[in-house]
Amino acid sequence: MEELNKLIKRFPKPSSIAAVVSEESSVVPEVSTVVSEDPIQSSKKVSNICDELPFLQLPSNDTLDYLFLNYCPIPETFSCLLAKLRAADAKKVYFIAPRGELRVNNLEGLKKTTELQLFKAAEQSSVPYDVLRVLPSLELFRLTGANLHLPADELSESDETGDSIAYPSLKRFELESSQIKEVPRGAFRRLKELTELSLEDNQIRNINNESFIGMESLEFLSLSQNPFKVLPPGVFAHTPRLKVLTLDATGLEEIPNGAITGLQMLKEINIGTGYTSDMLSFGSRALGDLPSLKELNIKEIIIKRVPSDLLQGDTKLQELLIIGAGLEELPKQFFNGLVNLKILNLDKNNITALDSDIFRPLKALQQLYLNGNRIEMLPSRLFEGLTNLFRFSANENHMKVIAPDTFWGTDLLYEVSLTDNELTLTTDEDEDMKSRLTSPFAPLKFLDTLRLGGNHLQRVFADWFEMKPSLLDLSRNRYTKLTKEVIFNFTADTKLYTSEPLTISVIRLDENPFRCDCELFTFIQILNKRFNSQPIFEIGNSKCASPPSLEGYSIKSLTLEQLFCPLKDADCSSNCVCYSRPATKYLDLDCSAEPMKYPEPSEFGLKEMRLTLHSPPETFAKLPDYVVFLNLSGIGLTEIPEVPETVKDLDLSNNSLTRPPMELLKNIRLRLSSNPFLCDCSHVEEVIFFQSNKDRILDSDKVTCLDGESPWKSDTKTCYVRQMALLGGTSAVLCIIVIVATALAYKYSLEIRVFLFSRGWFLKLVQEEDLDQNMQYDAFVSFSQNDARFVADVLVPKLEEENNLQLCVHYRDWLIGDMIPAQIARSVEQSRRTIVILSKSFLESSWALLEFRAAHLRSQRERRARVLVVVLEDMCEDDMDAELRAYLSTNTYLRWGDPWFWKKLLYALPHRRS
Repeated sequence: MEELNKLIKRFPKPSSIAAVVSEESSVVPEVSTVVSEDPIQSSKKVSNICDELPFLQLPSNDTLDYLFLNYCPIPETFSCLLAKLRAADAKKVYFIAPRGELRVNNLEGLKKTTELQLFKAAEQSSVPYDVLRVLPSLELFRLTGANLHLPADELSESDETGDSIAYPSLKRFELESSQIKEVPRGAFRRLKELTELSLEDNQIRNINNESFIGMESLEFLSLSQNPFKVLPPGVFAHTPRLKVLTLDATGLEEIPNGAITGLQMLKEINIGTGYTSDMLSFGSRALGDLPSLKELNIKEIIIKRVPSDLLQGDTKLQELLIIGAGLEELPKQFFNGLVNLKILNLDKNNITALDSDIFRPLKALQQLYLNGNRIEMLPSRLFEGLTNLFRFSANENHMKVIAPDTFWGTDLLYEVSLTDNELTLTTDEDEDMKSRLTSPFAPLKFLDTLRLGGNHLQRVFADWFEMKPSLLDLSRNRYTKLTKEVIFNFTADTKLYTSEPLTISVIRLDENPFRCDCELFTFIQILNKRFNSQPIFEIGNSKCASPPSLEGYSIKSLTLEQLFCPLKDADCSSNCVCYSRPATKYLDLDCSAEPMKYPEPSEFGLKEMRLTLHSPPETFAKLPDYVVFLNLSGIGLTEIPEVPETVKDLDLSNNSLTRPPMELLKNIRLRLSSNPFLCDCSHVEEVIFFQSNKDRILDSDKVTCLDGESPWKSDTKTCYVRQMALLGGTSAVLCIIVIVATALAYKYSLEIRVFLFSRGWFLKLVQEEDLDQNMQYDAFVSFSQNDARFVADVLVPKLEEENNLQLCVHYRDWLIGDMIPAQIARSVEQSRRTIVILSKSFLESSWALLEFRAAHLRSQRERRARVLVVVLEDMCEDDMDAELRAYLSTNTYLRWGDPWFWKKLLYALPHRRS
């Protein structure tokens, strides 16, 4: 039917007539014709198709290879139809849903027809034997979709001639989907030369031992998709040449002894899913004594009981499939005598245990499949003597144990598959051993494929290095690491011999819970093809299970720089996080302050150290020589630190430096982005030095001046011209300025000191107390009302009572009835600092944000660090005001909970002169 559907698709849709010719080189042209009528859309009922056809001249006035009549009346005669098509004859004739019943006169004109097939022939009520008689070359007759009743044989048993001579060429006879309810005595006796009979998809409930009388030539019989329940003894006694018997999807409940036994030429039996019943029982030797049987397939039907002698006498059986049959155990003598069995498939049963001797008789066995059972262990010497076995598969069982000598005696085993079990291949005692362990597969010297995916494996075994299989599947296990020793055990013997081709091995490791640390370094090198190696590792979509920073990260996307191992607590200072990173060959330390002790990189196979500090030390005198990378980013530096010459890479980004570190640029590579450098004409010498050392600044593309401009674009020549022009004018009025300045110096001394301090000039002459001496408060505290308890209970007592500072807090120091904006402005202007308590509640308070803006504006105007931000809790930057977010990105701030919080806060608040 599938072949027919493919042919029909090549032709036009219904309501059209067409001739299709396809030609290929060195092939006789194939002529195919489709005559169609749409039974739904056509309102005219045609009685004779010939009356409606015009004359068509086909490319070749020859015999048609295929002739399809689709939804048409059966032509009165084919002579008329062939004449209209200008064709001589038709070899294969197909009727699709024909209208009318086929009769002898309809086939007039057909002489060379070898196939006659009627599909969906609902109007055909009987088998047209008289029609078949007039087609002397007919080999295949198929009738489907009819409503047939098979009559009993009308010939007497003594009539030896019958009318079988009328069908000398007919070999295949198919009556499918035609509502046949029984096969009466001798229903097909007149078809004595028939070799293939199919009665699939009918309603046959009764078959007796006389149903197939006269079918001595029958070789292939299919009774599939029928609801009969019993095969009586002797039912096939009249088909001595039967070779293939198919009983798929029937209602069989029992096959007794004598129903099939004794068929000397039977080679293949197929028994499939039940039609009305899904349980089947066998009598003793019900499938035995079949000396030619080579293939037995029993699929998806529950077997009630398996007699131990079910297959006795089937000495030539080569392939046995019992799949999905609910078997819980096999009789111990079940396989006795099956000396030629090569393929045994027992998939999808309920087998829980195997006797050590169960497969011992199967000396010729080559392939064994036990997938989808409930086997918990493979016993000792299970395969001993199976010297021809080359493939064994027992996937999806409950297997926990394989005896060490299970595979002894299977010298040629080439492929083993044990995926989706519960194997560890070790015991607790094994794990305590220091020596190399071997797996149960050690005796398999020729093993080429070993599939162990989906188990509980954690070890790689020594014998796997020696056997070097072309495929080793360790996917979906519990491997967390592959050490350098394991990797190089696999690759150490990689050699190319000219006498034989190099075998590339493949190891599958996908879906294992890898710990992505420094011990995975060599493995990632191999995956990144840093050097050629054997075997090839396949990791699929494997992801990291740890550490937390890489959890869920794709192994394929890992870079060598991401792999690190933390140091033990004993090797690392308590105020630091320490880890080794083999890709960079650095020992990394990330510390809140200078470490109390420095670990030696050489003790970890490394040479140098990278040190990150989150608060500046008083001096770098204790810094070891092996610290070559120093990160001081974002710690609020206003002065350039003095670091030893052994430091080669220094990160000073995100600080408050106003001038370039000229003394450091001579010897050290620097990162200087996000610092408010002064690049005006008064600092022209520094800008020139900056520009001449650009290549030593690693983030030069991100460095900007205080005004946001790039220092690399500053025009220093214009500054020199401007200075010369101003020099002359300055000399002329210098005397006047001196006199006026002297007169005003006394009156405006405070204002002058503020101006000098804001410009950074003569700082030794200007003290902070002199500038802020008239201010009432040391600090104004800006906070949300929801954070008042923190201010009242923690901040105020610490700063006022313990450190003698005077704070301005609105709930105590503001005047009742005064306007809030005026109160904010007055508090900011009368305070030497503004402390902002930043929290989620602060972001939601419009008055709090107004206080921040007032303090920030004053700080920008005076060019002094007037604002101190204390971050009380974690917040999302997207929720912040744009001005506040910009301030936090370029200025340092304090975080509540920092062990150094109070020291940093007191350091940043005003200091009174001793």
